[in-house]
Amino acid sequence: MRMGKDPMQATVDGITEVRRSVAASTLMIVIALTPLLFAGGIVEQMFVGLVWPLIFGLLASFLVSMTLTATLASRFLHGISEQPTRIERWLIQPFQHGLDRLESGYARLIRWLLRHRFANMMRILATLVVGFGFYYFIGSEMMPLGDIGQAYLRLEMQPGTSYAATERAVRQLQQIIEKYPEIRRVSWEVGAEGGPGYYEGAYFTGYASMRENTATAMITLTSKDERRRDIWQIIDAIQAEATATIPGIRLLQIKEMGVDVMATAAAPIQILIYGPDFELTSRLAEESLRIAKAQVPDLFQPGTSWTMNRPLWRLRIDLTKAAQMGFTPEEIARQALYALKGGYTQQFYRFPEHADRRQTTILIRYEESQRLHPADLEQLMLVNARGESVPLKAVARVEYTLAPTLIERDGLRRVVSLMGYYRKGDYQPPRLDTNGDGQADTILFELPHPPRPSMDVAMDVMMKAMAQVNWPPREYGMEVRGDMTQMMDSFRRMMVGFLVALLLMYLVLVAQFGGFLQPLQMIFSLPLELSGVFIFLWLMKQAFSTVSLLGIIVLTGMDITAAILMIDLILVLRAQGVPRDEAVVQGCVDRLRPILMTVMVTIAALAPVAFFPKMGTDAYQPLATAVIGGLLMGTVLTLIDIPIMHTLVDDLLRWLRREL
Repeated sequence: MRMGKDPMQATVDGITEVRRSVAASTLMIVIALTPLLFAGGIVEQMFVGLVWPLIFGLLASFLVSMTLTATLASRFLHGISEQPTRIERWLIQPFQHGLDRLESGYARLIRWLLRHRFANMMRILATLVVGFGFYYFIGSEMMPLGDIGQAYLRLEMQPGTSYAATERAVRQLQQIIEKYPEIRRVSWEVGAEGGPGYYEGAYFTGYASMRENTATAMITLTSKDERRRDIWQIIDAIQAEATATIPGIRLLQIKEMGVDVMATAAAPIQILIYGPDFELTSRLAEESLRIAKAQVPDLFQPGTSWTMNRPLWRLRIDLTKAAQMGFTPEEIARQALYALKGGYTQQFYRFPEHADRRQTTILIRYEESQRLHPADLEQLMLVNARGESVPLKAVARVEYTLAPTLIERDGLRRVVSLMGYYRKGDYQPPRLDTNGDGQADTILFELPHPPRPSMDVAMDVMMKAMAQVNWPPREYGMEVRGDMTQMMDSFRRMMVGFLVALLLMYLVLVAQFGGFLQPLQMIFSLPLELSGVFIFLWLMKQAFSTVSLLGIIVLTGMDITAAILMIDLILVLRAQGVPRDEAVVQGCVDRLRPILMTVMVTIAALAPVAFFPKMGTDAYQPLATAVIGGLLMGTVLTLIDIPIMHTLVDDLLRWLRREL
């Protein structure tokens, strides 16, 4: 229309000019995303719900832009008015003048770069070296931490702690939790019914094996917008105060619940200490834990999955005497268990004093005074098949020993898990109100450096423990689990998908441009975008994760789109007889506005997620950061460097034609 054409003809010519490049650009992004749908494992579960809407949205936007948008443009757009309105004079014209000046400056820059191509290549190399160097400073994690206002608490008292003592500790912990106005609701479960020690006909008495000293809770906080502290400051303050003031706690861990399929109560940092002997393996784990607590300050809430100090009274049965008196080991164990824990009758009874109530079974067991000490167990009377009563001490003796609180295996190996958590790079240690004036004025603990992501912390713990613990020469060692192994598997799957997408995109570009070298200049935009991604992740104190890798995959299609738009027009102009350098300048200037408009709209849409994430969306903040950083730097470098790469590739093709 600026050329004097009527709206209908201008629409037809405009669609004809860009339809191939727009179709190829849309196809690039679709191809980049498609392999994630078939990646398998946790990657497919995490991103299938994101990828399908993106693909269908892209295809729909392409159809709308080629049909509805073009139709509406031909009907509602009019020619350039010689008498602009007041709005045009105050709003549109200054913006247009700014773009005109930008285009003029851009044209001068391209001409200067065409005269100094070698210097520009050195600048490109320096940019890549500096940009990729930032990867060393950002670290890696599986999934970004997210604050959705919920946390899972797991309490384990020292082995042998009674149910009543555990319940008292829970009440003390509840009082600490109630100090925080940000916490809206807490639901507790003390002990557990079922699991280890549960048998048919049993009931929960607080004496279930390995469960009477444990408790769990689900903590619900107010909305993120309604509180000044994030969830990590609150749970770390609770954990630190509770472990310092409540006696008998062996392990207290509180973890935020994330927003993705990885949102479990499992610790993201997990290191396995393996070995055949229970006592030695437990001792190695405790020594590694001591080193981690002392030397890795950004390992939060560290602990081990089990210890070798569970008190156990073991029955040593004299098989000969037992057989002579008509008992089997199973019979002795069952009668001893029922005497201590009791059992329900198989018949139902109705009590006369409670005639209005339903029938019920009766619990039968020894009086509490008869089952308090090991000596009481020795006086237990066993009844054989002949109806004869024999004291337990006549066929067995009671021995005290220590046993593991849990038997944990990895494959066929006995292992202990050293567990812990990590925090975001911008984490601030919690403060407590020690003066009672309502102001949080005392820092609970100091950090010598900003917290590192999970992979860095796990490797630091493992390297220090391997170097300082006196490890036996054979059959004992450490392995990393948790986030690190899942991250390595996920990165491998995503990188395979990324390489497949890259190959497919290259083949599509080869088919569109009819050569193998021309598409390489467009693929060259990928390392340029990665420089921006790493720099922006570092500026935002975010780690490299599967979410940011998804952003890179999306970004790949978008940056290649800008390169396609530029190179396609340059080739069209050259086919019309325009000299190469002039075609490069004209093509770049003509494509500057649509590329900038696309980038500005995308950044505006992602800015709230990147800079002001709401509750539940902060886990996807690195995706927006990666896309924005890659778009800003990748677009600038693409606008500057891709035209220069085009001339270099063209010179190479001319040389090959001469030589061949």
